[in-house]
Amino acid sequence: MRVDGALHPVAQINKDKYRILMGAIGSRANISSAAKTSQSGHIQKDIHREGATHLLNIRIETVPTMYGQDAVMRLFNFDESMLNLDLLGIPPKERAQIDEITRHPRGMMMMVGPTGSGKSTTLYSILNALNTPERKILTLEDPIEYGISGIAQIPVDTTHGQTFADGLRSILRLDPDVVMLGEIRDVDTAKTAIQASITGHLVLSSFHANSTSAAFSRMIGMIGINPIFSSAIRLLIAQRLVRRLYDPSKEEYEPDEATKRWVQKTLEGVSPERMNGIDLNDFKLWRPRPHADAPFGFKGRIVVMEQMVVNSHIQAFLRGDIADANPEAIEAEAKKSADLITLIQAGTLAALRGETTLEEVNRSI
Repeated sequence: MRVDGALHPVAQINKDKYRILMGAIGSRANISSAAKTSQSGHIQKDIHREGATHLLNIRIETVPTMYGQDAVMRLFNFDESMLNLDLLGIPPKERAQIDEITRHPRGMMMMVGPTGSGKSTTLYSILNALNTPERKILTLEDPIEYGISGIAQIPVDTTHGQTFADGLRSILRLDPDVVMLGEIRDVDTAKTAIQASITGHLVLSSFHANSTSAAFSRMIGMIGINPIFSSAIRLLIAQRLVRRLYDPSKEEYEPDEATKRWVQKTLEGVSPERMNGIDLNDFKLWRPRPHADAPFGFKGRIVVMEQMVVNSHIQAFLRGDIADANPEAIEAEAKKSADLITLIQAGTLAALRGETTLEEVNRSI
């Protein structure tokens, strides 16, 4: 089982038990346990907990292997009240930047990160914050992960030739105020999204890249030098999830000299406001200790964010005023002019606050 993002062995089952288990998954998810191709299905189940009933959606993905099917079950809790920015533990400065974007809904905002970094949850929480009766919100998704009342969600089946760009062009005729795009994958979608964002819409989208500066650089590589894009893009967020230390059992320790030097080098140039009173010459770290309520010493996960607010200095890369639009140059400019905190810096600060461990930060970032 993957608990808070880390895999743990739970049981080993023999071949006969495996067949029974696979048969049960197959019949409930309406997939064949003898198929020669990969398949997707889902199971819905009511969960009764603490006097409340939740709809649990289990997404099943299977792939044939040498000795039968390998199946992965992903659990989605269909509790709309959980999609709330207040519950994500976003640091105050980053939260203020997101609130600023949602207060003046126009332009483009991109979420970047690998699969499983919590992009969808953050995007849905932002959509929920924008979800008021006077706004028309449309989404294009492949597949739709959570159903949210009051929002028109449109499935896009990219495996059968549909594209996000075609869907986006058709829904712009429906006069939406906010559009959420599941993913920008090609030039056509990128250009259509930019067009939409400069004509008075707020466009939210996800994009595969490792950091905000890498996403920026990749976007320039995809659509070329584009002055229109420079006035459209307002905010880029890169995020990862790290396991949260369980406070009642975590243990404080003194880091060795090599670790101290690494932390000092990583946090070089971070503003005192962001350091929040942390002394880099004298700091402690924490490690997990097992507890009856948290067998691995961790409970839940926290979000680590890198947010790039696009200012005139960063726009210069998109307008072609600065010839060399590589990720390092963009990141250096953002650190200087927009007080950018990189993912590794944000993670290290979380470890110094005792929220997670340095090992955990290095594992996921």
